[in-house]
Amino acid sequence: MTKRTNPSLRSQVAGGPRPPGRRRSYACRAAIPDRVAVRLARVLRCVAVLGCVSEFLIATPLYADWTLIRGDLNATGAVVGPRPSPPPHAFDIAWTYQAKGSGIDATASIAAGVVYVGDADGTFHAIKLADGKSVWTKNFKDSGFVAGSAIVGDRIYCVDFNGVVRCLKIDDGATVWEFPTETSLYAAPNVENGIVLIAAESGQLFGLDAATGKKKWEPFTIDQPLRCWPTVVNGNALIAGCDGKLHLVAVATGKETQVIDIGGPADGMPAVLGNKVYFCTAAGVFHAMTIQPLKDAWHFEQKGQGETIHAAAVCDQAVVLSTHDKRVVALDPANGQVKWSVPLRARAESSPVILGDSVFVATTRGRMHLFDLAKGGERWQTDVGGRFSASPAVTDDRIVIGNEDGTLYCLAPKK
Repeated sequence: MTKRTNPSLRSQVAGGPRPPGRRRSYACRAAIPDRVAVRLARVLRCVAVLGCVSEFLIATPLYADWTLIRGDLNATGAVVGPRPSPPPHAFDIAWTYQAKGSGIDATASIAAGVVYVGDADGTFHAIKLADGKSVWTKNFKDSGFVAGSAIVGDRIYCVDFNGVVRCLKIDDGATVWEFPTETSLYAAPNVENGIVLIAAESGQLFGLDAATGKKKWEPFTIDQPLRCWPTVVNGNALIAGCDGKLHLVAVATGKETQVIDIGGPADGMPAVLGNKVYFCTAAGVFHAMTIQPLKDAWHFEQKGQGETIHAAAVCDQAVVLSTHDKRVVALDPANGQVKWSVPLRARAESSPVILGDSVFVATTRGRMHLFDLAKGGERWQTDVGGRFSASPAVTDDRIVIGNEDGTLYCLAPKK
């Protein structure tokens, strides 16, 4: 394993030095991308909506994009559309890439066959998905990336924990603009209708012009930190705050449209499916609420769960979450009843993803698992060591995930 060379900088991610034996927590406490491929991927997405793409995808090895931290604006963390047949039920490590002297806490983004990810010591990497070779790297002095990025067109939007929002060119990493927020940033950006949304430790939600980096509106502000990704639905950003409330904020204006008390502080990322939003409070209570209007639907908690569940993966069949009491649980989206629950033997700070009829989970002990979505049976696992806190990024039948030991893994279906 590669040892990190800058422990003092790493400690800043948690807001200061860690006590011995304690891990940090974000819970609420004091080659050049192929332009033709990009355009073609967008066309395929439109065709898929019309239900005409499944046979074409099976025969054509084109990459779908994973340009946002949980795959889409609604933060579903799920790939449930047309996939290669049969879907993969076991994986091999296709390649590894090393962020030398650093760690990878951030979730990767993928566009047109290139993986983009920042490391904890301030270097942003672009890597070929096909073979793991470097396309470019860009170092930002006195910086570090613990949050994922967003990709729109030929621009990458990323944040560092020192509070700088950056727009980079996708072909070489050159800086287009920077915006200093003068606070810490632990949540990835989201981009909707030309506005970059940033949730900040200062309790502010920033809306920046994607082209210029200028403020579109004065920040929406609460009196406690905001550390969750601003999930977007119907033109509104859903943010779960450390003020114990769920806020809906209009993306166009930055004005609050709805708010509801959630019984305690939260920074878990809201996931949206239909008219429901799913998220967790810092005490470990997992909530489902309707969105129009904001209203309780059901909640789930179990003994020993504790702390924030960072994000669930949701689809019509199940809501899947990895709990802090070392379990993976699938709930019925309609009523919150447990469909299955399986032990992990380790905590999972990395959020799960749904891959067709499977669930992928990575743990803090460096183990990766694949479970059956319907019944929870384990289909595959491997132990690579280190520690996973980044969540997976998925493109067609490949999974990309970073490890805190600095290794980026790409998994491909077992042959």
